[in-house]
Amino acid sequence: MSRHERHSGCCLGRLIKIVLVLSLIGGVGYWIYSQLLWSDEVLVDYYKESIDAKEIDVHESHYDYSELAKMITAGCDNDYEKIRAIYQWICENIEYDTSYSIHSADSCYDARKGVCQAYCELFYQMAKAVDVSVEMVSGKSKDTDGVVGKNGHAWIFAYTRENYGILMDPTWGAGSVDDGRFIRSDNCWEWFNVPPECMIFRHFPDDESYQLLSDPLSMEEFVSMKPVSNLWVQYGLDAKMLLKRARQSDLELPNVYGGAVGVVEIVDMPMCHSLRVGETYSFRIKMKSNMDFTIINGSVFTEKGEWKDEGHGVYSINFMVRDANGLKLGVKDSSGDVWDILMGYQIDYPSASDWEKVERSYPLCVPVAKQVKNLNAKDWEQAGVDGHQLLQLIRKYDVHELPIFYKDGEKELKIISVPMERTLRVGCIYTFRFTPKTGLDWAIINGSQWYQDWNITNGDYSMTITPIERGELKLSVQQEQDGPYRSCLGYIVEY
Repeated sequence: MSRHERHSGCCLGRLIKIVLVLSLIGGVGYWIYSQLLWSDEVLVDYYKESIDAKEIDVHESHYDYSELAKMITAGCDNDYEKIRAIYQWICENIEYDTSYSIHSADSCYDARKGVCQAYCELFYQMAKAVDVSVEMVSGKSKDTDGVVGKNGHAWIFAYTRENYGILMDPTWGAGSVDDGRFIRSDNCWEWFNVPPECMIFRHFPDDESYQLLSDPLSMEEFVSMKPVSNLWVQYGLDAKMLLKRARQSDLELPNVYGGAVGVVEIVDMPMCHSLRVGETYSFRIKMKSNMDFTIINGSVFTEKGEWKDEGHGVYSINFMVRDANGLKLGVKDSSGDVWDILMGYQIDYPSASDWEKVERSYPLCVPVAKQVKNLNAKDWEQAGVDGHQLLQLIRKYDVHELPIFYKDGEKELKIISVPMERTLRVGCIYTFRFTPKTGLDWAIINGSQWYQDWNITNGDYSMTITPIERGELKLSVQQEQDGPYRSCLGYIVEY
């Protein structure tokens, strides 16, 4: 849920506004005022001298939108609330016209669809009906890959008060078109009240004044600059910082998704598109709700206890990349099974030296270990074999599949030496050595064959056997007199 989605209905509630900052720089300024309501929302609107309404070029309308607009904005206390309510109604009720034939407000309202011009003209007519000033902005736009569209695009500048207003794109807020089919957005607020520093990444107005920037971009800059999603601002990154860095260098951020907007704020993260295996990166987040969170790096999932709790909902972690299959930051409800991903990095192709760095700290994350079946590092560690020892044994015996630990079997013994490959062969010789942690008696059970002739020295058990039956072979423990034997470590015997 975004900061705007926290408010249901068409208005934000009765507000008390306190002026915080007024800045005029080179004719472009912004006014920030806090709103004392049950959320922490802060509205920022931007200075722009209004134009004469006669200069706004729209199709002639034959409809009276007063009744509809007043119904939608009922209870709204100011122009910002009216703008927000109209934007929401349009995003939820109008879909994109994939035939590209509907351009006017009246046709858009009748068909409940239209192109960007129709979205904006309908917005203009509805806002005009409740005395809100709106200007339509025309220009060029980019897709998410940074390709500038051949056709023009239209969006909105709406005045929240005299000579101050906000930018929005109701067309993109409503949804997108995929393979000729309109798909309604589940987060229309991504394109509402977009900071000018974010809007300019994908919207280049024909009239420079609508950039609302003290240092406007040229068309050449717009074309060359890679697009940055305004979702990053919803996740807490500073829009001015993003634009500054993009203009100074080839800024390329990780992929970003809207599933966790309103749930988490990003305090610090690697400002790049791809990471390297073996390198350690810092992440800091602020949780706004009581949800689980994790870094997902291939098969690695961090647990909450691995993050440092800095207080006030802020958590941090220094994480070494140890899997080449991407890295994502996700959140989920504690009772849920599916992680909502908020961002995802690519991983550069790792070199041998990259894997050497990983092996020093996380030996079982190197490729030769990950190819081994039944590899559960925690089980082996509890059974007395740490990661470095286990990797040495995997390499020494060219292990492809480890024996399995049955439930809590790893807690019953400390392994000294056992066959490392799960599949054993009939007629071959194998030695088992371990130190029991519990139990009265131990046995190796191979079908109908029981082996219990242990050599016991200083508490260590050892026995060499030759399996003679196909099927399962289990190292088992008896916990009490005349009680059953419980399996701890399991193998398969084949010819």
